[in-house]
Amino acid sequence: MIRIRLFALLLLLAMGSAQAFTIERIELRGLERIAQGTVLNYLPLSPGDEVTPAASANAIEALFDTGFFDDVQLLAEGNTLIVAMRERPAIAQIEFTGNDSIDGDRLRDGLAGAGLGEGQSFDRSLLATIERELEQQYFALGFYDTDIQSTVSPLPDNRVSLRIDVTEGEPASVQAIRFIGNQDFATDTLRDRFEMGPKSWWAFLSNRDKYSRERLSADLERLRAFYRDRGYANFQIESTQVTITPDRQRIHVTINMNEGLKYTVGDIALAGDLVFPEATLRELLQIETGETYNQRGITRTISALREKLGERGYAFARINPLPERRDEDQTVDLTLFIDPAERVYVRRIRISGNETTRDDVIRTELRQFEGTWLSTADLRESEARLGRMGFFGDISIDTPRVPGTNDQVDVEVEAVERLSGSLSAGVGFGSDQGVILNLGIQQDNVFGTGDRAEFVANSNDSDTVYRLSYLERNYTLSGIDRRYALSFRDRDAEEADLADYGVESATASYGFRIPVGANDRIGADLEFEDVGLQLASSTNIQDDFVANNGTDNAVIRANLSWTRDSRNRAIFATQGSRQNARLEVAVPGASDLEYYRFNYEQSRYLALTERFTLVLDGTLSYGDAYGQGGGLPFYESFYAGGITTVRGYERNSLGPIDENGDSTGGNLRVLGRAEVRFPLAQDDEGNNLRAATFIDAGQVWDRERTDLDGPGDVSLADLRYAAGLGLVYYSPIGPLSMSVARPLNDKADDQTQFFQFTIGASF
Repeated sequence: MIRIRLFALLLLLAMGSAQAFTIERIELRGLERIAQGTVLNYLPLSPGDEVTPAASANAIEALFDTGFFDDVQLLAEGNTLIVAMRERPAIAQIEFTGNDSIDGDRLRDGLAGAGLGEGQSFDRSLLATIERELEQQYFALGFYDTDIQSTVSPLPDNRVSLRIDVTEGEPASVQAIRFIGNQDFATDTLRDRFEMGPKSWWAFLSNRDKYSRERLSADLERLRAFYRDRGYANFQIESTQVTITPDRQRIHVTINMNEGLKYTVGDIALAGDLVFPEATLRELLQIETGETYNQRGITRTISALREKLGERGYAFARINPLPERRDEDQTVDLTLFIDPAERVYVRRIRISGNETTRDDVIRTELRQFEGTWLSTADLRESEARLGRMGFFGDISIDTPRVPGTNDQVDVEVEAVERLSGSLSAGVGFGSDQGVILNLGIQQDNVFGTGDRAEFVANSNDSDTVYRLSYLERNYTLSGIDRRYALSFRDRDAEEADLADYGVESATASYGFRIPVGANDRIGADLEFEDVGLQLASSTNIQDDFVANNGTDNAVIRANLSWTRDSRNRAIFATQGSRQNARLEVAVPGASDLEYYRFNYEQSRYLALTERFTLVLDGTLSYGDAYGQGGGLPFYESFYAGGITTVRGYERNSLGPIDENGDSTGGNLRVLGRAEVRFPLAQDDEGNNLRAATFIDAGQVWDRERTDLDGPGDVSLADLRYAAGLGLVYYSPIGPLSMSVARPLNDKADDQTQFFQFTIGASF
């Protein structure tokens, strides 16, 4: 079409003018949307140029190549060159219908990239190409019966509306996956490696049989990894055939492969500039001579070596594995060539994203410093410390090279802040606590200083608690935090399934948190507590205590604590551990009572896989009187049983009981828990729903009294065990915890409870 038009125009020019002419002026006609300057930029003619048939042909072709015009004519009036054009219509809107499997924005972006976006000029010839490309996108998802039809509707002002109707049809399902060439592994074993394949008749909600090229590519990569992790170093997939039945509804996949020989690891050599002693690096090897050749082990070894070199500033070290196969004895000798490259130093540390938190608060947590060599270990620790602050939803640390240098980088810390203040009020319910009411005003990052202010009011069937506290971070330049707190507690012990008494206590405390290591803190607090007892019915324990101490007592306690926290995050940690030891001592001579309490807790988190985490918890608690104290106050006893300690047993039911059959607690408690957690769902903040399988253990003893029923002398044989399933969900109104558990060794007098749950604040 264009060629014919060019030929005709050239012929008219040749016939209408025997001689060329020089342009004095250029006049543009027919423009509506396109600016004159745009046309003149593309037109290869300007005043002063000579118009010849060849120049005219070049000008018309240049304007057509812009894609803006349906028609272009060159006319001459004297020495004026007239360019007459008819613009292509503009695309006013693009509408999709029937596209259930591919988002409309994704399709719209694809069209815009191909030149058919809203606001662009409409090219009908391009539309057919786009339709075919859209069909290919659906084919890649397994929709082989898709039909795409386009409708172009004219609109005023030389515009068009484009509607694309998609009839997706039914996706083709994978009916069979066949393997040809597998000698050492059964077809079923290989098919289990695939996430795509025929689905079982009962799995009607599964999409396992849905075909797509991306899923097939990922499954083939899993197949390669499966073989190479089992010694088949030269495994090859020679071809893959995907066939579809005539009705376009069923797909058969055939994979031709060559397993090759199975190899073991031969000699392992380290070469190049090792930086560290060879013995140090060999401790990091994830493979050993004589074991089955394992590609995963090699990959992990490379990562471990690179991380180790990064501790000394060689952040861009290259580890090149050079395998040498020896088919005669089916071994692979491996040489790991180490090139540390340049040692890298940190020029500057830049912090961004912290709209509220001050830079100095963030820098206090960083273990990487300016002017020192870059350390991967310090970067990891810095990221973990920032994550444990609780102010940030996401932390990312990047190390771009400084332009023009080989040995300098900048450390860029990007922090995405969470909402650091909250006002919450809610109602919850627990199988142990009954109705839970809570009100909380909390600011975790006061004026960006990292300080924390909090007021909390909580109430359930047995306890009412009011607490006001303030934590002043970095009170000193050495990083010591200071804390003040006031609290009031009113407990109705009978409602907590204990003896019938009440305790009212008011407490004021002042103390410090002192860092003594990268992950260690020591706490030192001084507390003043005023305690009042209300006795509804007397028991031997209560009578003895009141006879010796009365019902009102004031205590000044000195509290010492140690915490080591190496978790990768505070909520739903998957790696690291947390340990806490706390000693509370009533100060002699300044207190009406003389006693102490010690509590040690530890939690370890072991990532079994990307989804499954093993959590091991343990608690040891002990208390007693000293001097003339006469025993640990009965209201300071330890308890066990319930959803927070030993699931499957009623709250506070384990341990000694008094003459009325009520639990009294004890002065020695042992708790243990093994739990495998895995995520079920997640939101924008990360995984917020976890399930778990668990085994709980625990027991309480009273070593000071012999007039109580229950466990006598301390013996681990008295421990109670329970196993079951649990669920934790961080809901908008507070954490939801529930469990179903069966006691494994309960006795006749034990109070068991199969289902337990709580929602709302717990304390």
